[in-house]
Amino acid sequence: MGIKIKTRDEALRTTADWNLSRPQWQHFYDPRIKTRMMLRIYNEWKLNGVILHLNRGCEGLTVGSSENRLGLIKAGVPVMTYEGNMADEKEFDERRTVSRIESFMETLGLEQIEAARAAQAAS
Repeated sequence: MGIKIKTRDEALRTTADWNLSRPQWQHFYDPRIKTRMMLRIYNEWKLNGVILHLNRGCEGLTVGSSENRLGLIKAGVPVMTYEGNMADEKEFDERRTVSRIESFMETLGLEQIEAARAAQAAS
């Protein structure tokens, strides 16, 4: 950081500031920070939409996800959510999730690769 740490207090403050400024932690404190980060990724990567996992197995990862969804929608981003539990795979409905993802992709104007290939072969 280009600074000289001379006291224990400076070391602790610098360490605390560094930890609290890291993007992977900020979203635990304010969902608007994560929403801004997601919007930046969406725009810079030129994405078509966002899929959010509402993880019942880790509240820390899911905290603020509903606010993130609303913030993305307000910014005009297509968003889909699905539920699961990384701590218990029995709580994941694969059929329902795949169906929702397929429907979401269709709303974005995307086709399954197999379906697109079959359509090309038929024409």
